[in-house]
Amino acid sequence: MKFEPRKLPTVLTADELLNKAFKRASKVSGRNKKEKAVNKLAAVSNVLSDYFNKIVSAHPSYSSLPDFYREMVDIVAGISTIRKSLGALKWANGMVQRIINRSIRQVKGGKDPDVVIRAAYGRIASVIEQIDDELRFLNEAKRKMQKIPTFEEGDVVVVAGYPNVGKSSFVARVSTVKPEIATYPFTTKEVYVGIARLDGRVQIVDTPGILDRPIHRRNAIERRAVLCLRYLADCILFIIDPTESCGYSINAQLSLLEEVKSLGKPVIAVYSRADMHDFRDLPAFSSLTGEGIEKVIDLIKEALYKQRDKISSNCGDVEKRQSGLRPSYKSEEDCKANQSSSKAHQS
Repeated sequence: MKFEPRKLPTVLTADELLNKAFKRASKVSGRNKKEKAVNKLAAVSNVLSDYFNKIVSAHPSYSSLPDFYREMVDIVAGISTIRKSLGALKWANGMVQRIINRSIRQVKGGKDPDVVIRAAYGRIASVIEQIDDELRFLNEAKRKMQKIPTFEEGDVVVVAGYPNVGKSSFVARVSTVKPEIATYPFTTKEVYVGIARLDGRVQIVDTPGILDRPIHRRNAIERRAVLCLRYLADCILFIIDPTESCGYSINAQLSLLEEVKSLGKPVIAVYSRADMHDFRDLPAFSSLTGEGIEKVIDLIKEALYKQRDKISSNCGDVEKRQSGLRPSYKSEEDCKANQSSSKAHQS
């Protein structure tokens, strides 16, 4: 299932929604008071029903999303709360339709249309006002989800490391994205994606900094970075600041590096701020002077080439690819078919 958060519609508040429905109803007419009252109620019914259905149907089946998007939505908005809020809209829609149907029967049964309309509008307003919190939450959830990047087919390089080690500076140097760069920790609070030309289009992901601590102690910002490492990365560029001007010790950074390596992805460990130190037991670069940048790019190209070769030879970890994010990779059936075809060709 495709994740398209930017297509989620703006959600009105209770007052805005009631104003929209009642304003539409005020413009209808009829041959007599009874017909006009029925038409007003029908207009309110159509506006609210269409609006609720539009909001509910715009949301995907979150349980069917690839793991990366599902877990990211859960971090930034909370899937259970989204579902409860959408359920509240369905409840409100059902209540409104019952009120309107009963009111129409009353008008047709001979009750004073003006009395019926006033009572119906009051009850409808009461129902809609009960879900104002849910409406506001869904609009805020939409705003947060629209910050989740969507990924296209192709290679993905995830840049990781402690906060303030130079990740954003590197990404800005080699790709199209220009993230915020500052000297305080957790400058990067979102996941940014830029495009670099490294023998083809490569998506470079700038992630928030991660601290070396248990997963249950990591905040929402850190967990976004972990998701990128787990589900997106064809290659991980792990940046270390050996000067420790980032505010974290070299030992802490190396400990985090070992955790990242345990994910089983290709990892390139490099030093940043090469203009400020003489450590060269690992490749070193400086985003300020440009020293070592081309060497790091060459290492990324080499790692991606090896990863593509591995995928083409054994079709990769198909189940993980499909459930994680990347349906563009060959299906298991395609792999078996290709392998059978290859064997037949060889014979």
